[in-house]
Amino acid sequence: MKTIRSKMLVALFAGMLVTVAITVFFFIRLLDDILLNQVKQQLKDQTIKAVHMLNEDNLDTLDSDSFRFFIKDTLFYADYFVLDTKDQIVASSNAGEMGKTMANFPTQREGIMQLHGNKVLYSEARLVHQPFRVILYSPLSSLRALYIPLLRTTLLSIAASFIVILLIGLFAVWRTVQPLNRLKEAVNQYEPHLMNRQAFLQADHTEIGELMSTFQLMADRLEQHHRYQLEFLQNVSHELKTPLMSIQGYVYAIQDQVMPVEQGLDIISTQSQRLTDMVGKLLQLTRLESVDEEWPLASVDLKSMAEEAVYLLQPAARQQGVELQAHGSSHTVEIAGEQLFQILLNLLQNAIRHCDSTIHITVQLPEESNTGIDWMIHIDDDGPGLAEGEREHIFRRFYTGTNGVTGLGLAISKQIATRLHADLTYADSPLGGARFSIVHYIPEPNASNAKGA
Repeated sequence: MKTIRSKMLVALFAGMLVTVAITVFFFIRLLDDILLNQVKQQLKDQTIKAVHMLNEDNLDTLDSDSFRFFIKDTLFYADYFVLDTKDQIVASSNAGEMGKTMANFPTQREGIMQLHGNKVLYSEARLVHQPFRVILYSPLSSLRALYIPLLRTTLLSIAASFIVILLIGLFAVWRTVQPLNRLKEAVNQYEPHLMNRQAFLQADHTEIGELMSTFQLMADRLEQHHRYQLEFLQNVSHELKTPLMSIQGYVYAIQDQVMPVEQGLDIISTQSQRLTDMVGKLLQLTRLESVDEEWPLASVDLKSMAEEAVYLLQPAARQQGVELQAHGSSHTVEIAGEQLFQILLNLLQNAIRHCDSTIHITVQLPEESNTGIDWMIHIDDDGPGLAEGEREHIFRRFYTGTNGVTGLGLAISKQIATRLHADLTYADSPLGGARFSIVHYIPEPNASNAKGA
């Protein structure tokens, strides 16, 4: 009883039983009302007939054979009795009732009463010129006998309808569950490394079709993620292999005394530092992509942060003959300051390596018409910029470009920016080189800057 098929069948069967029960109940009520109304009308007509007979003749002319009527092609006989002013029976179709007194006789002209232990339907009329009342009655038990053939016919038709509806329901359940079973088989057989885009059924516009489309999209994302993982492992292997081979080569060179020890150790130290930096950035990138880390918020003045980043990198810039300048007005925001500062340092270090002589960092507030953006920080340089073919790859992991180091700095900065409700973009700079922009968007009311949701 845990499968969808069994639950749907039980629900269908229960619904049909309830429907049949309600239908039979109201049908009997309706049939009862119709038959009672017909008998009431017939008794009323026969009572009027009895009054005419008594007005023209005496009591001895009454005969139960005179009061016959048909209901649904069934012949009924109405019994009678006549009461005087003292409610004493002076005439009756049953000779044994003569002389009896009808105590507490109902005052209604027609209805249902208890007579001789049985319920009867009666109709009463008073004679105009004689002190008598004539009452015609018919047992309800004879009326109920009409229900049996009508109810039998009704139940047979309901049973036939029940079977037809059940068959239709079984077919509908089968058609509903069949694609779900095939989808289950496809999910069980799915393997991301096989890159099988035909693993799932062709989706249609039904709810199940939308579910299949969702599974197909999920499979596409899994395949893409799998490709990224393979590419990541290949790139990591390649990038780690290069400094390790260099270190190994210079170790052998020192051992074979083909290179001065001091020169070899200097190169080994440089490559070891490069290897350490690469592993550290890989760990940071992995943590950004997989760990939902809480970042503490702080009130940060963007202009002061930009000036602090310039001050920190000023010695390295002067050594390269580069001028760093901070522009813009003060603007205080609530943000994870340490992570934002890391982005600024990464972008400024890249700019120092690639520019000719000038770098500008600018804090800019959006125009009033651009309500979706909160603030922007631009890092401009006067270097050669990026070629068209490089722009779409610049934020990918291990893409170093010209004069790159590990190829991870921009990828890390992109991930941090995303978690800060911001975007890291590239454009041509007014200085003639590259412009990297941190564009911070107004977060949703329930979002958290610390999580970067």
